[in-house]
Amino acid sequence: MQIDILSVTIRAGVVNVLIAPQDIGVKAVKDYIDNYPYDLLYVCGNYSVILTNLKGKFDVRRAFTVYQLFSILEECYQDAVFIEHDRLLYEDVEDAVIENLFSALKDVARRGKLVIYYSNSTDRVFEYFARNADRFIHFEEDCGGYFIVDSSYYPEVNYRRLYHRFLPKSQTTLEVF
Repeated sequence: MQIDILSVTIRAGVVNVLIAPQDIGVKAVKDYIDNYPYDLLYVCGNYSVILTNLKGKFDVRRAFTVYQLFSILEECYQDAVFIEHDRLLYEDVEDAVIENLFSALKDVARRGKLVIYYSNSTDRVFEYFARNADRFIHFEEDCGGYFIVDSSYYPEVNYRRLYHRFLPKSQTTLEVF
């Protein structure tokens, strides 16, 4: 099970942290809905920047506190989980709770599920998730396409590998004279 977004393949079994513009988040969820008959759980907090742009069959759960997010992850039976970051959930939360939440995300991924933690902006909690994720992917829109940074962590050798590239939005073909 995998999602393909602009030549980037996201696979199950690891925690994938994605920071990207809104249209990329929509493409990620739509790719899964269009290509897999398996259940998708979409989790958002107090508000969502991409939920109104989605159509299809998937489950939606809202977490208004960090502890509700813990419960949602514990009860998760779906094959894929897309969590949209909401900074309001973490305003007065201690670092130990954030670490435990990240461990809960890793537990869901270890069960063979596709886990994507998404945001279109960053804060201290999202940065913690990005640093500790098995895979961190950053899409940044540029004037002619997308600059993509893809970082994977290999715990067995305590090493993070970084790839980056530029993907043009459209390619032009030169005519032969």
